[in-house]
Amino acid sequence: MDDSTRPQRLGGRGLTPVSPRLVPARYIAAVPWWVISLAIAIACLVLGLRLGWWWLEVLAIVPILWCLPGVLLTPRRVRAIGYRAGEEELTLASGLMFRSVTSTPYGRVQSVEIHEGPVERRYGIARLSYSTASDDADGTIPGLPREDAEELKELLTRRGIERMQSL
Repeated sequence: MDDSTRPQRLGGRGLTPVSPRLVPARYIAAVPWWVISLAIAIACLVLGLRLGWWWLEVLAIVPILWCLPGVLLTPRRVRAIGYRAGEEELTLASGLMFRSVTSTPYGRVQSVEIHEGPVERRYGIARLSYSTASDDADGTIPGLPREDAEELKELLTRRGIERMQSL
């Protein structure tokens, strides 16, 4: 199947991808969970060997298996996130197995915020979140370069004000 006949991923046409720097940022943010999982696995192994409980040794694999999808799928999950600032609405798409595509009209946007944690600041990325009157239509775009987050915040604010005035 060539690219022209391959079906497009839902919402995949014309999306702007988030920064690839989100991948190492997510890995760094997950380190505490990995350390805790490794400690639990080691504790299960040590206790299983000392007490002779074979089932506890087998149980040691559970925390490792719990972390494995995060390690293996993080790059693909980040590549699945995208957004498009259209003429009338902002479209946000994310998800691998369960794809979600949300379009929010600019006139419904009530507030726009930019968030940066220490890990995100280290990688020069930010998280833009916006809210609407409906809880279901709120959205977050992670992994935007700082400049893009500022520009998108300006755009959402300006177009939101324009659309509200036209109503």
